[in-house]
Amino acid sequence: MKITFLGTGAGEGYPGLYCECPNCTYAREHGGRNIRTNTATLLDDDTLLDMNDTCPVTAARLGISLARVRRLLITHSDDDHLSSQVLWWRFGGHNDQSQTDETFFALPLSEKMKRSAPRFTSVPTLDVYGNRATKHALMRIRPQIFDEPSPQQVAYHEIREGNEYVSGDVTFAPIRAQHGYAGFCHNYILTRGGKTLLYATDTGGYDEDMLAIVLSQKYDCVIMEGTLGLGASLDGHMSLEKNLRFQKLLRENGCWKHDERMYLTHMSPHWTPPHDQYVEMLADKGLSVAWDGLQIEI
Repeated sequence: MKITFLGTGAGEGYPGLYCECPNCTYAREHGGRNIRTNTATLLDDDTLLDMNDTCPVTAARLGISLARVRRLLITHSDDDHLSSQVLWWRFGGHNDQSQTDETFFALPLSEKMKRSAPRFTSVPTLDVYGNRATKHALMRIRPQIFDEPSPQQVAYHEIREGNEYVSGDVTFAPIRAQHGYAGFCHNYILTRGGKTLLYATDTGGYDEDMLAIVLSQKYDCVIMEGTLGLGASLDGHMSLEKNLRFQKLLRENGCWKHDERMYLTHMSPHWTPPHDQYVEMLADKGLSVAWDGLQIEI
């Protein structure tokens, strides 16, 4: 399983859009891995975990086309995790509803350019998986996405924790997260090709029933939010203190298949130091600090 981090920052980005605190100033002055866009993660070029306004830019800079994505797993509907506008731009083909996508895509480029369309090529159906709250958010903003047939080539599937889902060769189970009201946000346990990943953002932890499920698995990799970093442990997000406690819990419950591989993402500039400094701070703690564009194989 190949994992590409298409963004590793919290909602305000890193540096914060309108902030000139020491961390934000350092990030602007030093650039590189210190710059973080909103969190999204790509698996094997065809499975996307969250889709926001910034992840397509990171993908393009890495030479990755999101047209290949066949499934999108949404954690929740906050703007830094779900952009209805990015889904909307999958609209393709034509403005003339009497013409099918197939006939439009078959036209020469010179003919296509006479008409307005976000894309001039065909795409596979995008299977979108999300909870009821996410569906309501999309319906409120972009109800046209759910038209039949969908002009965006999107099929929405409502998830429920406790169920297991199969999409192609990917199997996944939604885990209710402690972020907002119960049912607002879900994390995922994903399996593909014999590899198992826990994707844990956004969350401040898990209720006992969900924690039992999480600790019943053995993982090749865990990707966990680290929003609050060196700040206080608050509800709804992870701090470094919570990250370390969770790491210990996984170890004590025998949840690793082989070596421990735990990556932090979704970092805020006002609690997590810039990347250059945070990497050094965590070097002896067995935690890896992800950055935008990092690619790993598990």
